[in-house]
Amino acid sequence: MSALKQSVQKIQLDGLFGHLCSSTGMYSRETFQSLYSCITRMVRDHRMPGFVITRTLKDETFETMAHALDEIPEVPLFRLNQPDLFPSGTGICDQTGFLIVLTNRLCATLFWSAATHATYRMYEGGWTFHPGDTRTIAGHLIAHLNQPELDQLLKETSVDRRYDDKLNVLITSLVHGLENRNRELTVALDQLQLLNKRNVDTERLAAIGQLSSVIAHEIRNPLGLIDLYAKLTEDHLGQLDLETQAAKKELLLKNLSLIRQATGSLETILSELTNYSRPLQLHPKPADLVALVQDLCEFYRPSYLEKSVQLEVSQNPQAVWLELDTEKIRQALINLLKNALEASGAGMTVQVRVEAPVDAPQVCVKVIDQGNGISPQHINKLFTPYFSTKGSGTGLGLAHSRKILLAHGGTVELLSSVPGQGSVFALILPKNTMDSIL
Repeated sequence: MSALKQSVQKIQLDGLFGHLCSSTGMYSRETFQSLYSCITRMVRDHRMPGFVITRTLKDETFETMAHALDEIPEVPLFRLNQPDLFPSGTGICDQTGFLIVLTNRLCATLFWSAATHATYRMYEGGWTFHPGDTRTIAGHLIAHLNQPELDQLLKETSVDRRYDDKLNVLITSLVHGLENRNRELTVALDQLQLLNKRNVDTERLAAIGQLSSVIAHEIRNPLGLIDLYAKLTEDHLGQLDLETQAAKKELLLKNLSLIRQATGSLETILSELTNYSRPLQLHPKPADLVALVQDLCEFYRPSYLEKSVQLEVSQNPQAVWLELDTEKIRQALINLLKNALEASGAGMTVQVRVEAPVDAPQVCVKVIDQGNGISPQHINKLFTPYFSTKGSGTGLGLAHSRKILLAHGGTVELLSSVPGQGSVFALILPKNTMDSIL
């Protein structure tokens, strides 16, 4: 077998494989590997006179199968892997591998591309076992290669067409069976990975829940006693006549009040820990999202006034009715309002908007602050449980909010954040849960 000359005219493959028969379509890489292997074994085992042209793109799997044709005198193998043979930027040829077999009893052309597709991780490619198509494609390549030896082989190879129809039926059945099996396996693998992820998440939450319950049980007992005796001491101090030591009495009362606030904060943290690890049980009912947001903002406004932060709520003239668990949605929105308040300084403004465009499939409740924004390295971790950029807290607020919204078929997203200018978070709910009440 003589090697191809290094100095050849560069081949343009655009449109070359348009000669393929109607079997051309979208097939997986595994299907082409199986076909390639089957064809090379047939040629090797039956030593059918003719020739083979292949381009493997230096792929290890296809290279290994091509070696089966090496050193077969009756069927010389011509490799077209030279990098200067197929110039870049010439359509499909950049990433296209092929196998062209022209023998007296087997004519076949396969081509595939390394370009992936989303659906079932498919590869673009096609095949034909029609002698006329194979001759056309081989002739086109040989004309560009300017190889007299290949041209002579093409002229000398006579095709026994008695095998053509049988082979087409056999290979078509093989391809369809392989492709269906590949798709079934790919779908099964995706489903298995999804189930595995869900199992891991479930086991992780169960472990967190068990640990949280133990911690909460152990901590709540002394907390309850601390709160109880602080309250009793507070009551007793209030009944004492300590006019001569009024300042000391006031200081003691203040200290006791701080103790009770601290125990209240610890109780909140314990509740967050235990609530996050439990499965959500929704109790949805028709509710006006606009009214719910406005009422909650009015309820939370005193916290903003205490910090001298202005809270602006957009006034929507039209109600937006959805099937909601209102208590859960209130929890999710309070987390966003609390985070926005903590990010804001005196004199800043936090805006809350309900947006429900007629042509959009979703409803958004946006919370816009003017704080310091979020560092880029923290953005991907915002909704990770127990991650917090604050000095205190459990890091469960955003994670729990997203859990609530996911249970409603929606989500919580960070829409934008500019360091030094603020952030925009949004509760996103689908309109397909909307009740037709106006």
